[in-house]
Amino acid sequence: MGRSTPWDIAREPPLGLAIAFSVGVRLAFHHLYDLSYDLDAGWWQMLDPELIRTAPLQSIYLMHMQPPLLNMLYAAAVALPGTLGFTLLHLLFAGASLAVVAMLYAFIRRFGASPWTAGAGAALFGVLPQVVLYENLFFYAQLEAVLVLAAAAFAASYFERRRLAPFVGFAACLVVLGMLRSLFHLGWVVTVLIGACVLASRHRDWDRRAIAVAAASIFVVASVYVKNLKEFGIFSASSWDGISLMSMAMPMRGGDEVKFAPALDDIRGRAERGELSPATAEALEHGDVWWGWLGSAKDCNAGRERREVLCAIVDSHGEPNFNHIAIVGYSRDLARDAWRVLRLHPRVYLDHAGSSLLTFLGTPSWDYRHIPFKLAAYTSAWNRLLLYESVHTFRGTGRVATGWWESTMNRLAASSLPLLFLIVAGSAFIVLAGIGDAIGYWRGTRPTADWAFPMLVLALFVSVPNLINGVETQRIRYSIEPLIYLAIFAGVLKWRSR
Repeated sequence: MGRSTPWDIAREPPLGLAIAFSVGVRLAFHHLYDLSYDLDAGWWQMLDPELIRTAPLQSIYLMHMQPPLLNMLYAAAVALPGTLGFTLLHLLFAGASLAVVAMLYAFIRRFGASPWTAGAGAALFGVLPQVVLYENLFFYAQLEAVLVLAAAAFAASYFERRRLAPFVGFAACLVVLGMLRSLFHLGWVVTVLIGACVLASRHRDWDRRAIAVAAASIFVVASVYVKNLKEFGIFSASSWDGISLMSMAMPMRGGDEVKFAPALDDIRGRAERGELSPATAEALEHGDVWWGWLGSAKDCNAGRERREVLCAIVDSHGEPNFNHIAIVGYSRDLARDAWRVLRLHPRVYLDHAGSSLLTFLGTPSWDYRHIPFKLAAYTSAWNRLLLYESVHTFRGTGRVATGWWESTMNRLAASSLPLLFLIVAGSAFIVLAGIGDAIGYWRGTRPTADWAFPMLVLALFVSVPNLINGVETQRIRYSIEPLIYLAIFAGVLKWRSR
């Protein structure tokens, strides 16, 4: 590991050149592709923009679909005059990208690389298609990426020095992540913070005030759960959990009507006989578990308790309001039914989980929804480099997936095998290095535990999205790609040093 101090590293010319190169590429893309910041991408996680303008406090307080921070950022932006708020949001997201470049540089130097090698590695990541694209999209992916990497940096510093300041930074990153997205569950935050304190406590010079910081941080994240329990009867940061789980258990995705026809018929029959809840019947009627709540949703009336954030079926733009109060009960009922459906037809769930995992491993994170078209020629060049055909042009293999083997082969044919290898290799390095660091640090044979926190982040991102959500996992993976990139770099450096 390098001996340079953070101040020494910050003054190294290759870091400045890496940042300048990243900025220059962005200016070129803006000129060549007319790339601009997309503030309104139609995310379900966003409240009605009109309500955020007119009743921000009530609307954000009554959110049950997601933690509040992303909508709070939007509310802060619209409260500023003119376009100032949206300009500041764009600068925040662009600054997040440059911060990632700087932190990658510092980590690569920490792992023993020369300044010029670190500069080249950091600059390359800074101009990858997904970094540029998510930077120009108002969503939590870019903020997650910089916060996860910052948390890893603070954790590494804390384990090395065992002082309060880096632990405060570490805990603050986890609090913001917990308030930004429900994936960063309260239980995971508690495990990470308490685990860090326990690991550091093996060393006599650790600062015990970290316990108080951890408790305060847990309290802040838990406040969202307590509020939702009080207002909606759910101890969760998101009311969508049951819908997500049922989407994994129910054979209602593309091709399922052929692959799992007997299972679908059985579930329909049980719903008709009343063995499953009306929520499942509504999901079957609509053909998609995410839209079944519309059947029982009641629109706002003129009563005194009119709260549009909970009762409006569609927002001011005509889009469905996924914070409607009907979703709370609908999702709760689906959660109960999902466990029964899973026990009855486990092959459906296993097929969806397997497909999700292969998407997580083998699909470039820039190939999501409409965003690759913003840099069409650039993303196409990277697709060719990774031997990948975009989901927008891939016509399939022609094989009907009637079993797990055909399904796996079809999914692999739609994947980038070079990318799959890199993701698996980087993930394996994180797990092995994380276990080694944690054990060595616990025993006092290693001076720090750089990979302990990244290992816990990787475990979260591999498990929850693939086991409970099962869609868009390539987009979800983006938030930990800086860590995977670092792991690949560290692995190469370690191999070359032998």
